[in-house]
Amino acid sequence: MLRESELAPPYHFVTVAAATMQALIYMSRHPDRIGSFVFCNPFTGADPSRIAALEERAALAEREGLRKAIPVTLDKSWPSDIGDRAAYAVYRGRYLAHDPVCFASMNRAIARPNVTHLAKEVCVPTMVVAGRFDQVRPPKTSEEFARTIPGARFELIDAVHMMPAQAAGSLLALLEDFLSTQAAARQGAQ
Repeated sequence: MLRESELAPPYHFVTVAAATMQALIYMSRHPDRIGSFVFCNPFTGADPSRIAALEERAALAEREGLRKAIPVTLDKSWPSDIGDRAAYAVYRGRYLAHDPVCFASMNRAIARPNVTHLAKEVCVPTMVVAGRFDQVRPPKTSEEFARTIPGARFELIDAVHMMPAQAAGSLLALLEDFLSTQAAARQGAQ
């Protein structure tokens, strides 16, 4: 997909949750194409104790639809009493519009792979951002992940798991700071 975009490397990845796995796998195959990483509430593989929960969530969505799955999914990733109510309502509407079969397939797809070991291979500037109110991936988990990456910057913001939708302003400020600092460092090195 990046090849078809005709964008030249280095690439600067900003991921949320399970997209962290994809970025790390890409890095393992093309380390010379990575410029930096920002991992938001990173997920690099399910703890074996969580695999059954992901399978149950997938089956529930397939069997009864996303409206029935909300208590075990969206309510945990974005409790309705946190943040802007209008932003929550828009996100909830988009969430309910997902195809339940695709949602189930995604849950099953992230249940088994684990790429946590790839974090130690990261050798580009990296920032890990955690949401203070994230009940899916508690901030402590993201901070521990950040410690496995040499020189990684860790940030904690007032956000839930779905931080780009819920805390876009705070996240954008961090991204602008991180990416402009990296650009200045690259320019200074030339």
